Amino acid sequence: MLKTFKSRVLGSNLFLGVSISVMTLWSASAQAAFQHPGIVVNLKQLNYMKSQVAAHAEPFYSAYLKASGSIYGQQHYKPAGPPSGGVIECGPGSRPDNGCSTAKQDGIAAYTQALLYWVTGNKVYAQDAIAILNAYSHVKAYTNTNAPLQAAWDGEKLIRAAEIIRAANVGWSSADISAFSNMIKNAILPKIYAGSSANGNWELSMIDAMLAAAVFTENTSLFDHAVTMWHQRVPAYFYNYNIDGNHHVPLPRGASSTTWYGQTVFNSSTSGISQETCRDLGHVQYGMAAAINAAETATIQGVDLYKSERQRLETGIEFLAYYLQGHSIPSYICGGNVNIIGTYNTFEIAYNAFHNRMGDSLPNTHSLLVNTVRKSKGFSGWTISANEGLTHGGNPP
Repeated sequence: MLKTFKSRVLGSNLFLGVSISVMTLWSASAQAAFQHPGIVVNLKQLNYMKSQVAAHAEPFYSAYLKASGSIYGQQHYKPAGPPSGGVIECGPGSRPDNGCSTAKQDGIAAYTQALLYWVTGNKVYAQDAIAILNAYSHVKAYTNTNAPLQAAWDGEKLIRAAEIIRAANVGWSSADISAFSNMIKNAILPKIYAGSSANGNWELSMIDAMLAAAVFTENTSLFDHAVTMWHQRVPAYFYNYNIDGNHHVPLPRGASSTTWYGQTVFNSSTSGISQETCRDLGHVQYGMAAAINAAETATIQGVDLYKSERQRLETGIEFLAYYLQGHSIPSYICGGNVNIIGTYNTFEIAYNAFHNRMGDSLPNTHSLLVNTVRKSKGFSGWTISANEGLTHGGNPP
């Protein structure tokens, strides 16, 4: 079922003609041979997902039913984009919206179809995913104000799907794979490589997409660049009193115009608050999902980002999960007024990593998952947090 991929040269994205042992070469950050599939999900996790769905085990089975019954999991799915000219234009708040919304939908569909193929072996799902990936291989550029964020979102979802389909060896031609890789390099990476001085959810999505691109194209220097940026942005996005004291970490890349939206209290009572909490908890969930997705990919590739920010991330997740459950907001948090927006499927991967693997207790997160996220009747997923219950509802033994 799997292709054998070639190893990588340090600092390069060139493929070698022979396989090299994982132990042969090492970079400062990641092991020399990229693991495939290795973006958010690896082979063991994918096969565990398949076995759990076959056994009707929860929460995997319910998540599978939601995915297969959603518009994103429809067989013979037809991609709605990209625009015929290959240019996706996204203004502020996706206005104008020339291919932005359709790209979000098609990206979720590509990832969902790829997972459904892995679960069922039904080649229609694989063909649907390939059709989406080939369509977006024709994207030439992202333009307008929200272009960097849209490029990041598309990179996160499409490359994740591409990694699974390529590994499955189910008929995606080498020419089409090459065209998709060129789209990553020529359309997506130029918009995200330098990061962003905007709100943290932007840059964390860029980092997540860069790590995905690095794995897919086997580019060590890009991988290390993204890891460095993750270490800079995560401490600046999630405040932790035990680490930071009474001051939040300054935002990276000269983000002087980006604020904490009026939050002025930084002490033990606000430990876990995010740079965007006083904006709304929807954007915090975007940032959290991107940070965790990136950490999951890095861990698969031999770099344990979870442990490097274990306390900060766990405190941030628990803080977020607590207030998403409707608890009253004290005056020292955003003046007592937080816009919750809604709860997304953003917590399964984090809970699986910190609780199931590391054995840490995350009671607020567990409560949110059991009482809210897993009980949602429809397909739960927005942009970058789709299918978490299907892929990470538990950890392989």
